[in-house]
Amino acid sequence: MADAGPSPFRSPSPCPLPTPPPVIRVAHLTKRFGAQLVVDDLSFEVPAGETLVLLGPSGCGKTTLLKTLNRLIEPDGGTIEINGRDVRQQRPEALRRGIGYVIQQVGLLPHYTVAQNIGLVPGLLGQPPAATAARTTALLERLHLPAAQFAHVLPAQLSGGQAQRVGLARALAADPPVVLLDEPFGALDPLTRAAVRRDFRELDELRRKTVVLVTHDVAEAFELADRIMLLNNGRIQQLGPPRELLRQPANAFVRSFFQAERLGLEMRVTTLAEVQPFLPVTAPAAPAGTPALPPTTSVQEALARLAEAGPAGLALAGTPGRLTPGNVLAAFGQFLT
Repeated sequence: MADAGPSPFRSPSPCPLPTPPPVIRVAHLTKRFGAQLVVDDLSFEVPAGETLVLLGPSGCGKTTLLKTLNRLIEPDGGTIEINGRDVRQQRPEALRRGIGYVIQQVGLLPHYTVAQNIGLVPGLLGQPPAATAARTTALLERLHLPAAQFAHVLPAQLSGGQAQRVGLARALAADPPVVLLDEPFGALDPLTRAAVRRDFRELDELRRKTVVLVTHDVAEAFELADRIMLLNNGRIQQLGPPRELLRQPANAFVRSFFQAERLGLEMRVTTLAEVQPFLPVTAPAAPAGTPALPPTTSVQEALARLAEAGPAGLALAGTPGRLTPGNVLAAFGQFLT
């Protein structure tokens, strides 16, 4: 019997929306320093709004790769496109003004005030001074540095955490579509590092940016990344979401790289939805009005929120029971076994 074709009573399938082009496209990138091949034929793409973390042991090529994106280092071969334009067809200084860049040492100009440091790139781009001043104030406030207190001080008067926040504000001041960060939190003490990292994660400005970040800190990578590129000897060992690298390692190197921190990393990628079947069904009901965590909350985040909540505990959205650190940890342990 001949095919009658699509039913006239069925709505035609909607045409799929075209996939937007990637903001960053790298093809067959290579870089040598003398006889040493540091970046070895790398190809990858970064879509708009993604945070890609470059991770790997010392000497794996992650910082060299980052610096090729804004031409601080020139590759020996391959191509890099940002928003469809080959970076080598642009003057380096013009390219860099359109890319935010944050480094571990911050690099604030010592004789400029905080406001002058932040407004430097917008000034070079010819943006109106009033608009730059307003954006400077807004960025400082969002990064918990009140402009009335900090705008007119010199970098020498800032703590390490304050200076790093100013460095981040400077990188965002001209509203670039791409932000590159090279070990931005590496020089900070653990408490300050955690606080600045939290500000980074929660900053609305960055949610609209395409971010490439270098770190050697595995926990930091899992906290901040949409995808992780794990490098070794200049080659990509695996590229994917954090939980994929942890639970579906591509090779023995990937597996061994995360092994020492596996338990803590599992807490970061395991959600309350995954451990819910192991929560006690006899748990006391949460009192009316108890704040609820969504099922997508990680075990790590849930424990942090429970520590803040105190004895009252929290609820899990969609369930009547009360969450406590004890029952969450017990459920997590059963999930792993």
